[in-house]
Amino acid sequence: MTSLMAPRCSDTGIPPFVPHPWVRGGHTQTIVGRYLPGPRIKFPSTSHVIDVDQGDRLCILDSAPEGWVSGDPGVVLIHGLGGCARAPYVVRVAARLLRLGIRVVRMNLRGAGAGFGLARGIYHAGRTEDVRRVVDWLGSTAPGSPLAVAGFSLGANLALKLAAEAVDRPVEGLDSVLAANPPIDLAACCRHIQRPENRIYDRNFVRLLRAEVARLQARFPDLEPIDLTPAKTLLDFDDLYTAPRNGFRDAVDYYAQSSSGPLIPRIQIPGLVIHAEDDPFIPPDPFRYIKFPPGLALELNSSGGHLGYFSRTRWGGNRRWLDARVAAWFATRWGRVNPPVGS
Repeated sequence: MTSLMAPRCSDTGIPPFVPHPWVRGGHTQTIVGRYLPGPRIKFPSTSHVIDVDQGDRLCILDSAPEGWVSGDPGVVLIHGLGGCARAPYVVRVAARLLRLGIRVVRMNLRGAGAGFGLARGIYHAGRTEDVRRVVDWLGSTAPGSPLAVAGFSLGANLALKLAAEAVDRPVEGLDSVLAANPPIDLAACCRHIQRPENRIYDRNFVRLLRAEVARLQARFPDLEPIDLTPAKTLLDFDDLYTAPRNGFRDAVDYYAQSSSGPLIPRIQIPGLVIHAEDDPFIPPDPFRYIKFPPGLALELNSSGGHLGYFSRTRWGGNRRWLDARVAAWFATRWGRVNPPVGS
């Protein structure tokens, strides 16, 4: 694949991503993908609380389409940094999967979204045990069902890392994996986001994370306070907070142990990885240097930004190419009929 043209998609009949002429470039794609409003999406969901470790608990949202029975497929959706189970991209994809007759569990990572206050610990890019607990929970309620994990951004790294770990520690029912814009080399991502043209994102993430730490400290005042005043970059934040709070020596150790890239060649289940070369958070080079196993397809698009993919043409009902691509892959994988949006 080259940077001059969109790649051929791994499923037949899938249009390659071509950016809208008014939304060119990774920054514009990222901003439009994040902030462009869409129709309000509603579907029934049931909240469940799952025990993890050290007294911490997670909150998940479970939705099953009408007529769903054990043996039908299910997907666990994992949000990205600063997100939650109600993030618009998670909700949109969940709605499409439900129309395919697929059960969906939207996971709040530890301490995120509706799970705030249920955990003293925090989520991070390598905490796959939490994802494993959620998949195990889904499997216990759906014996015989093929299950998948599908992640976005940081959640995509978790999905790939779990799929690789499942080779040695099998996850019952795990059938496939899908990852959208995964930060497979966390150290390279930190360097990339510190480039002058990307630095605004770095600062915004740090502001968001520092506010979340202050909120958590207020909820659990007995937690040992950490002075985050020196944290100006994500690297600083991870060095001062994420790493020591989770048993890593420092940020370098955290990145080395949590990046999914070195583990990808071990993955044995089918899957799809989608990325854009102009993602302002995640550089494309690490994807080129990894040997992807035969069953794990890589679609490296020349454009799309970070979870943007606002398309020139409508496909599957609107211009949100990534949403339609995820649904189409699962429709092909499990032989589901993919109805148009709005049906």
